Amino acid sequence: MIANVMQQAPGELLDIREAAALLRVSETSLRRWTNAGRLPCLRIGGRHERRFRRSDLLAFVDGERQALAPVSHKHFCSLYTSELSQRREAATFLAAGLKPGTLCLLVAATSAQRAVIELLERTHSSIRRDIKTGRLILSEYRDSPIAQIEFWRGHIGAALENGVSQVYAVGDVSAGALGRLPFAEILEYEAEFGRSVSRAFPVTTLCQYDARKISGLDAAGLLQCHDGPRH
Repeated sequence: MIANVMQQAPGELLDIREAAALLRVSETSLRRWTNAGRLPCLRIGGRHERRFRRSDLLAFVDGERQALAPVSHKHFCSLYTSELSQRREAATFLAAGLKPGTLCLLVAATSAQRAVIELLERTHSSIRRDIKTGRLILSEYRDSPIAQIEFWRGHIGAALENGVSQVYAVGDVSAGALGRLPFAEILEYEAEFGRSVSRAFPVTTLCQYDARKISGLDAAGLLQCHDGPRH
C-alpha cells in the first residue's frame, strides 16, 4: 500500500482536511463514506491515516450529482377506501424502498404501523432489524404542519449526511393529526412539502388519504399538489 502511495504524483494525494475542504463537507462525512465503501481512500503510516486521490474525489462528486438529480413523479397521492388497502399499499411502497443505501419512513397511527410491519415481514425477514438500526423510521404525525415539515427535513437531512442516497417516505395523512385540520390547511401543507422537501431532497413520497372522508373537489385539490396518483 505504501509503495502505491509513493508512486503517486506530488500533490495528487490529499489528507482528510484538504479533501473535506475540496468537497465542502465535514471530515466526519468523509470518514463515514470511506467506512461504508462509497468513497475510496488510501491508508498510510502506522496510524493508517486516510489519503484521497483528487481524481477519486472528483469522480465521487460527479456520481453524487447524478444520484441527486431531480426525479419526476416522486410525490405521489393515494386515495384508499379501506384500512386494508391503505396498509397493503404502504407495505408495497416501502418494500420497493428497502434496499442498500436508502432510508424509509412510515408516518401513521401506531395500529397502522404494526399492520404494515406484519405485512412487510412476509417478504423482508430483516424488517425488525431495519427498524432497530434506523433504516426504517416509524412515527406518528406531528400536531402542526410546521412541526411535520421540520420532522421530514431533519430526518432526511441527517440520513443524507450519514451517506444515504435515496429516501422513501409514506404517510397516512387522513389518520394523523394533520388530517383533523381544515382541508385548506392540509393543501397548504402539501404545497409546502413539495417546495421544501420533495424538491429539495432525493425523496420519493406516498401521501395517503381516506377517500371516504374527502369530497371530490378536495381530491382534485390534492392531485394538483402532487406529481400524480399512485397506481
